[in-house]
Amino acid sequence: MEEAGLLVPLFRRQMEHCNVTEDETVALVTDVKSKREFVGASFAAAHDIGADAFEVKVPEYGRNSVGAEVSAGQGGTLRLPGGPVEACKAADLVFDFTLEGFIHVPERTAIRNAGTRILRVGAREPFVLRRLMPWTSEEAAEVKARVTAASERLAAADEMRITSSHGTDLTMEVEPDTAFASYGFVDEPGKWDVWGQNMVSNYPTNVNGTIVIGPGDYNVVPFADYYDAPVECVVEDSYIVEINGEGGDAELMRGHMGSYDDRDVFATSHFGWGLNKNGRFYNMAIHDRKPDETGVSASEGRVWSGNMLWSTGPNTHQERYTPCHYDIAQKGCTVTLDGETVVEDGDLVD
Repeated sequence: MEEAGLLVPLFRRQMEHCNVTEDETVALVTDVKSKREFVGASFAAAHDIGADAFEVKVPEYGRNSVGAEVSAGQGGTLRLPGGPVEACKAADLVFDFTLEGFIHVPERTAIRNAGTRILRVGAREPFVLRRLMPWTSEEAAEVKARVTAASERLAAADEMRITSSHGTDLTMEVEPDTAFASYGFVDEPGKWDVWGQNMVSNYPTNVNGTIVIGPGDYNVVPFADYYDAPVECVVEDSYIVEINGEGGDAELMRGHMGSYDDRDVFATSHFGWGLNKNGRFYNMAIHDRKPDETGVSASEGRVWSGNMLWSTGPNTHQERYTPCHYDIAQKGCTVTLDGETVVEDGDLVD
């Protein structure tokens, strides 16, 4: 716990970005794998500001990475009992330190509807948290404005198209009500976000075409690993109908997803792109290589600038809580909105 004191300025600064005041209450939601140094630093940071803070510990449920036999009956995601939900609704801000996170759970909506702000603290290393976040209030304002502008641009579009030199060619209808600006802190009532995330996404419909995952692209979850060989996913009416490829990556993906015996596992979910200028696609080769310790959104794998992030399975907007979830971040993609390029060959277009 001696590290907690060194972390207090970091967590205090993030609470300041989240507009925590002395008359507010902060809930720290943890499980058995939460870093106690982070929890201790959060208590101290809240105390420095003058806010109240309390901790709620929940059971650790099965991750989707463990396979269908363990996920059965648990939804492959964290589920929040009624008591913790009510405690969170009574708080002004929640720091979510759980392994799985309040990402694909129905209880998150009830908490947000109460006006509670929720910040997912995903990264497990302090230097990653520091590198991905803005420090000054001016930097925070710039990040928010830049990400919000990209989200508004996404929401105004009718069609999103994704292509790549590997053979990806995918079109979809943008669902504007699902467009999400993730700028890495929660400064408005009911907002949910992930510390340092910086990305935009939506949950489109009528997704059709082909996605080719190339060597060096990153499986954020469930495997927290880079692809070695191409994997082709054929998508029809928002469902993956074929997974092709001769290497072990395709075999692993087919076998793992198929083990759930659930068609919705193959449904496409959110699509978007990363905007964090401090993120690097290669950093996950050094850190965050243990999926059962890092959890969802644990690293910059989802947010480095210009990556195209897409996912499968759960979709809270359609009340689909399937037990298996993939997040895949790809390099070198071109993203267009109604024919206008916003990402070109993996580089942001101003």
